[in-house]
Amino acid sequence: MTTNVCVFENWHFAYFRYKARYVMRTFLPQKQHQIPEFDANIAGGTQVGKRTVDISGKMKVLRKLADESENPDGTHSIILQHILPTTIEYIDIVNSVYPVDLVISIVYSNDQPTVDALRAKGYEVIVPNSIEYMKEELWKDVLRVLDGASHPVVFQEVGGYMSKWTKQLSQYEGFKGCVEDTKNGLWRYQEAEKNGDIHLPVLSMADTALKRVEDSLIGDACVYSLEKVLRTQLASILDGLRCGVIGWGNIGKSCATAIEGRNSVVSVYDINPVVNMLGYGRGFYPMPLAQLLAESDVVMGCSGRRSIRTADIHDIKNGALLCSASSKDIEIDLKGFSQLCEIEDITPQGDDLCPIEKYTVKKTGKVFYILKHGTPIDFLDMPLQGAILDCTFSELFVCMRELSKNPHSPGVIELADALQIEVAKLWLPTYVETFSTHEATKDKTFFFPESWYWE
Repeated sequence: MTTNVCVFENWHFAYFRYKARYVMRTFLPQKQHQIPEFDANIAGGTQVGKRTVDISGKMKVLRKLADESENPDGTHSIILQHILPTTIEYIDIVNSVYPVDLVISIVYSNDQPTVDALRAKGYEVIVPNSIEYMKEELWKDVLRVLDGASHPVVFQEVGGYMSKWTKQLSQYEGFKGCVEDTKNGLWRYQEAEKNGDIHLPVLSMADTALKRVEDSLIGDACVYSLEKVLRTQLASILDGLRCGVIGWGNIGKSCATAIEGRNSVVSVYDINPVVNMLGYGRGFYPMPLAQLLAESDVVMGCSGRRSIRTADIHDIKNGALLCSASSKDIEIDLKGFSQLCEIEDITPQGDDLCPIEKYTVKKTGKVFYILKHGTPIDFLDMPLQGAILDCTFSELFVCMRELSKNPHSPGVIELADALQIEVAKLWLPTYVETFSTHEATKDKTFFFPESWYWE
């Protein structure tokens, strides 16, 4: 009887799937093939180290924005970014409007062949030797550039590294302010503002609706890299493992969804009780942190803050893997763990492999593993690509343009809705075929927000 029910359910599902496809083929407009789904040019791509990567011509919306932008007072830029092959075109396009005086690579997402390629183009690129240097010493490198500048400068960064040094930067009359990309960086600037220690405008895109488009895909990038490490270095898979996600914000949600899609059992924890309730409502069983750590084979920190403390070390399951989907090395208390554990580097021999460190608790002999020194695991690969990366870089460019054109008072400012909508109205017809036709240009979405009030 059970078999008959299963057969009926499978037939029932297949029938409705067939009907849905019939309706779509019959009644929805057919593809016009105006926008190719893939536009790869591998044979004629760009050589970056050992790789040939198709990285030119991908930033279509960014190019349109740059072509329409003017720079009447000759503002230059300093860019602090993840230096990956996909960043080259972004820097080139920004440079075409706001000449780039300095490129700073983030230490945990630095691709040396890309650095070499940028230097070959004539850019000055510095690669800090540690996250600590970026927090405490990098501002001096920025001041060095400003010292010799006779033009205005805008600074685009990722991570809030200048948040302690805005007073020093504000001494330069031509310094127009900072653009901040990430939540972690935003929180650092907000903390400075709360303490009355912010002395220049900081335009943030970290909490915008457009940024949430990127956040919704970062989880899959993190889980892709995690799964790649499991398969290629640990001869394992995610299927069937107990996985815990700490921090159920935008990135935590996307990580939990991506892990669940690999047939893992996913539990979540958030310090905010309301967020734990939301996780319950979405089917991700929330549990206390100690229980999550004790039961999870894999733990991914997604909070943007310290999610696993020294006090939690005895709760971690023996043999567990810990990794981060967050910023810097903030999620796991590596410094505290180093006082309590013997640490062994067990990374296999080879190129482009994920660093794996074995931590053995001295008192108990418990063992756990930390991937990529606790820094974001998605930067083992190129986490954002194509259309979504174009959206992110376009939003950053619009922030830079806003700071360049319009004076702002010191403090944290969120990118205005109107400027986000400007990016979206360019992005939709560029990448979504149904919005690329002549008829679609008359759609109300291209007249938003005024069209909200149309009768």
